Amino acid sequence: MTTAAFLLAVTVQASIVLHLVAPPAAAFSLFDPVNETRWDPQWKPVLLGSSVQQGLVFLTADERGRAVWLLDRYEPQVYSLRYVVTGEYILDQIDISLRADGADASVATVTYTRTSLESSADERVRHFAQHFPLQAPHWEAAINGALTRGR
Repeated sequence: MTTAAFLLAVTVQASIVLHLVAPPAAAFSLFDPVNETRWDPQWKPVLLGSSVQQGLVFLTADERGRAVWLLDRYEPQVYSLRYVVTGEYILDQIDISLRADGADASVATVTYTRTSLESSADERVRHFAQHFPLQAPHWEAAINGALTRGR
């Protein structure tokens, strides 16, 4: 008989809403792993594929270590995507969707569902839930800056 060990993981969800100065058709690509570099100069993914499409795997590295990303859902026709990201101690699901806000603007919603993979990451996960919403003004300004430069 096989026994499984159960870990009482901490899972939190946190969202930000971004008001963008371009319609979804113009803004959506800024959330893909290639074009995010247009608004985040520290974003340096290593793509393990030749194009942005559902199923693309890529790697990133930062002060927390290496992370493996999967573009789990990619639906540009409805301006929606999902990443699944795993690092050493944390698993993220990141859902991003855009909708029109008039003719020349859009609203993007970015929702992280973050889970600790071991108890040593529990506090970092809880901290993220409190602090991620504070990043909305920075993300909004950076993305809108890229959209304005791209016109």
